[in-house]
Amino acid sequence: MKTLVLGPIMAVFLLVSGCSSGEMSTAVGEVDTSVGQEATPSENSDALFAQQCDPSAPHPKGAFEFAPQVDESLPQQWRTEFGVILANLQQVAPISQCIHDSRDPDTGELSVRSPMSIYAWNSAVENPWSDERPGMGGASISGDGFDTWMVLEIPQDEFEYDSLHRYSVVAHEYWHVYQRGAWDAQGVSWPDWMWEGGAKVVEELYIAEHYGRSEFDQNLRPVIATALGNPADFERYESDGGAVGGESDINYNTSAFMVLALAAELQDTLNISEEEAFGLVLTAPAAPGSETPFLDVFGMTREEFYSSLSQYPAMESGEDWFEGDVVDASSVMPSKGLTLRQILESSP
Repeated sequence: MKTLVLGPIMAVFLLVSGCSSGEMSTAVGEVDTSVGQEATPSENSDALFAQQCDPSAPHPKGAFEFAPQVDESLPQQWRTEFGVILANLQQVAPISQCIHDSRDPDTGELSVRSPMSIYAWNSAVENPWSDERPGMGGASISGDGFDTWMVLEIPQDEFEYDSLHRYSVVAHEYWHVYQRGAWDAQGVSWPDWMWEGGAKVVEELYIAEHYGRSEFDQNLRPVIATALGNPADFERYESDGGAVGGESDINYNTSAFMVLALAAELQDTLNISEEEAFGLVLTAPAAPGSETPFLDVFGMTREEFYSSLSQYPAMESGEDWFEGDVVDASSVMPSKGLTLRQILESSP
């Protein structure tokens, strides 16, 4: 089995800051957000890096790059689309230069190196890099405390059933790198539903724009109604005792619903446009070292936002494969035609 090694792909600078790290491969798209735990500058070294990194100035290490390694087990059409998707995202949402300064909270070492390797293969074959990267599988941003890489194991059945997830997952994982570039240097804590919900929203926005359909067309069903009895559970991954990525967060739909609901709430409370609201939620431009980032950026506490979720009614699923009530999320779906470019051009 041959592997196609593409040349490094440049990520152009973005005028924001931040990122996260550690051993991070579990559910599809899961990323370790431990760098962003709420802490004072004396407790969290990333707050110091936030003071040192100026995202508006050229970084000594230059632009951030990717080094894709795409196995030939993937069809040529997927390989071609992968290149197009990566190029599109780098043009619209380039990775912040501050990602160069991201350090692992346990080792204290620089943990995101450029170019970042991307390992992509078809699930019909074993991990082609088992010697170099044993244990890889699924889709994630993974790391060992000293380096970070992207994993894209594309399920064979997604080709057989023409699932657009085989493409949208690229946007999902790319957005996690974007988040690390935008958030790590802040030295503040963002709940895990913002990490995964944001990536889910971005992947659906991407395929809606470029492929003409997305899960927004079905209102992200199912958003499980009982899951919102305690929204704070979604501040942590299931692997950390929370709910993100678990049975109550199928395909990260509940996390994505919370992102969409926050954007809708901001349009009302701040009297801003849809593009501006999504820009705030997806980029969350907190001041470095802020002790109350949610309040500072969104003008409300997490608890106040969680209370607002009670306005969304529950209804019968209507799906043969899922029993139980779901949230009627139709009122928070983004407008048809809304694009990631429009959102980022409107963000602070």
